[in-house]
Amino acid sequence: MSEVTDNPVDARALHLQLAVNRAHSAARAGDLDLAARLLDELGELDGSGEAGRATVVAALNLRAKVHAQRGELPEADACWSRVEALAPDDPDAAAGRRTLAKIAAGRRHARPVVHTGRVAVIAGALAATVAGVALIGGTVKLIGGGDEGGGSGSVAEADTASERLSEESRRADELKARLAAIEGDRTADAEQRESALEEVAKRLAMPGVEIRRHAGDVQLVFRTGVFPYDSVIGPEGAEALTEIGRRLADLSAETPVETTVVGHSVAVPGGAPSGGSVVALNRARVAAQYLAQDSDLRLTDFRLVSADQRRGPFPATAANAPRNRTVTLLITPKGPPPTP
Repeated sequence: MSEVTDNPVDARALHLQLAVNRAHSAARAGDLDLAARLLDELGELDGSGEAGRATVVAALNLRAKVHAQRGELPEADACWSRVEALAPDDPDAAAGRRTLAKIAAGRRHARPVVHTGRVAVIAGALAATVAGVALIGGTVKLIGGGDEGGGSGSVAEADTASERLSEESRRADELKARLAAIEGDRTADAEQRESALEEVAKRLAMPGVEIRRHAGDVQLVFRTGVFPYDSVIGPEGAEALTEIGRRLADLSAETPVETTVVGHSVAVPGGAPSGGSVVALNRARVAAQYLAQDSDLRLTDFRLVSADQRRGPFPATAANAPRNRTVTLLITPKGPPPTP
């Protein structure tokens, strides 16, 4: 069994594998209705990825065998047809469809026979022909006229089936526990991150600054432009950045964060309309100096970037041009990333 990780794709594969194991256990115990219901709850299976394809093929093979033993031969054939589309060389699908074709042509006769207790079941027709169609230790078989073999069942076979069922149950419980651990870790990480984002938003809220919450960070947007022109900062912007720097220093002592300073500029006639600009990057540098000057933060504590001219904090209109000559701050709590 492959190692389980906290990757979302791995978790989905683990859900599928756990459901298939439960269906196998139900079928071996003779509860075909429960097995069918567990398989139906999986919905449509696309078989993406090598590990996912193998589990989907196993699920479809099991679904076909359950259909066959319930006398639902067209449904069984449809499942095996899907198996062949995913795995053309699958021996169970090929053998199963051959036997179903013989039954449809009248060369074999199949009828469901119910057995109970620990005695072995009679193997015949589809069960004898298709490797693995018979659910070892189960209670329902398809048998064909003249194909019955009475000596194959034994208490030893039933004991072996019981051991296999116990092992499958143990593995299913182990998968369930691992899945619960993954989900628990994700919930704890999400709660921790949400708490950190709330603390950042609360501590950095101040007049003249708009707080924009995102899934993984808090964005600080100045309501008026910080730079009247070029990279010359205005007095209100300088005062606000200095105060934010002091608050960031206090915040980082309790809730470690990463701060990205994003410089913005406005496209001008004759200039590049996109791709960022030297002016925007210079504005980020100037803003970082004010963030650090009255705090314990260093210039190297900040990540400086230039935004695309088309990605200002406010819509790119002539009226908003003064507001877009600015910087914005992205505050990201350090820790696990948000769950997709």
